[in-house]
Amino acid sequence: MAGMKTAGVVLVLMLGLMLVGRQEVGAREVEAIPAATPEELAQLLTDGKWTIIEFGGEHCIPCKAMQPTLQALQAKLGDKVVIRNFWIQKYPAVARAHRIMVMPTQVVFDPRGQEVLRHMGFYPLEEFAAALAQKGLK
Repeated sequence: MAGMKTAGVVLVLMLGLMLVGRQEVGAREVEAIPAATPEELAQLLTDGKWTIIEFGGEHCIPCKAMQPTLQALQAKLGDKVVIRNFWIQKYPAVARAHRIMVMPTQVVFDPRGQEVLRHMGFYPLEEFAAALAQKGLK
């Protein structure tokens, strides 16, 4: 009986995540922020700009749900920041090197290429923007 209850809870949680993802993305597919290759990622971290990397997957529902948030941050912050996706399924060694364990994971790097913020899972726009402001990116 306990196993059935646990399975039911897991199913409800999975359906909830799918609905949240669809609700955030809406009925149409949202164009994704460009994805970086490992070489581009390495270059971004030495370019002297704030960088936000969304470590995730092309088909991950919460990752897709993050795209409007990333686009809104790019529009708000403009050329102060570079925002890119990084598809961890294509480059698992790079994901391991950055200690990525959950999709999506947002990692913010300061202009020196140092990690200053990490969040795992869906990150609502208001919370993400507030966290960035606390780190000095406004």
